[in-house]
Amino acid sequence: MSYPLPPNQEMSIIEQDALRLGTMASGNNSNTPSIETVSRIKYKNLPFYEVIDEVIKPTLLTGTNICTLAQFPEGMKEAIFKFVLSSKQVNFVAGNRKISHEKFEYPYQYQIRICQFVEPVPNESPDYMPLGLRIRVNMIECQLPLIPLNTRPELTLTRRLECRRSAGPIDCTEYVKLSPINCNDITINWTPDDKKYVFSMFLVKKLTTETLVKKLQDKGGRTIEETKNIIIKKLINDDPELATTSTYRFSLVCPLSMMRMKIPAKSIHCDHLQCFDASIFILMNEKRQTWRCPTCNKPCLYNDLLVENYFLDIVSSPTLKDCTNEVEILPDGTWKMYEEIKKRKITDISNS
Repeated sequence: MSYPLPPNQEMSIIEQDALRLGTMASGNNSNTPSIETVSRIKYKNLPFYEVIDEVIKPTLLTGTNICTLAQFPEGMKEAIFKFVLSSKQVNFVAGNRKISHEKFEYPYQYQIRICQFVEPVPNESPDYMPLGLRIRVNMIECQLPLIPLNTRPELTLTRRLECRRSAGPIDCTEYVKLSPINCNDITINWTPDDKKYVFSMFLVKKLTTETLVKKLQDKGGRTIEETKNIIIKKLINDDPELATTSTYRFSLVCPLSMMRMKIPAKSIHCDHLQCFDASIFILMNEKRQTWRCPTCNKPCLYNDLLVENYFLDIVSSPTLKDCTNEVEILPDGTWKMYEEIKKRKITDISNS
């Protein structure tokens, strides 16, 4: 039988190699943060990933000038990290992978994250890539986040590769040795600037849109009575959103899909009544993460989303016609189908 190295021995491998290459804090340099300070780094939560385990703890990148790349710009730094997976970390990935179109798919992944180190250490640190970043796992180049489209187009390919890439996690699963006894190497190259960077590696579970929608629904959402009270207050106070009318027309159409909403939701920080469809919003952010409200363009993070049960009750109503895209909200917090009101007005005019 083979056994994984104990946690303290695994970390000693990482630290020994990092110390040899100058990636860990040195007591002789007052400008270098301590290992304890760096270890307090908490990365910004990523909605589509659930952290299962920490494979490599937050570690400061400083590196040396010894570079093993075939071609590299002058001044590029290099740091090498060695780690051994535990049996549990191996089984999560190997035991759940699937073959699709003759290629492995990994619901559980090994994920590299890099952020800028700032003091005082914030509650959450967003991903931030060093200049000219290159990452190799067991000497195989990893696919990195894209270079932003607004990078100057006149730059040569070589110069563009030296630019700062978009922020995001790096999936290196397919390059990692799934073994509790074999050692893995991570080689990181970057062009130094006036910033400090921290590197970590996690075992994560990839979450689907359906899972996130289910988690959102399980939160319970805003109650019908709470929304009714907000509507009554807005109508009484002549809120600018309601255009000084005694009623309010609410659109049942999602501003993203232009179809009727099924799960109306919005951020707890949004003051407007208008909602969007939670499933569509989460799906669009899975493809391109912006997390902004389509109505007011304010930040609209997943953890701040709430299902609006008042409007969920409306779109789920059996009395609502298929062709109805708007409802009229009355001062007492009740609602009526807008089409019926419009037809009644037309009838009254024709009879007069």
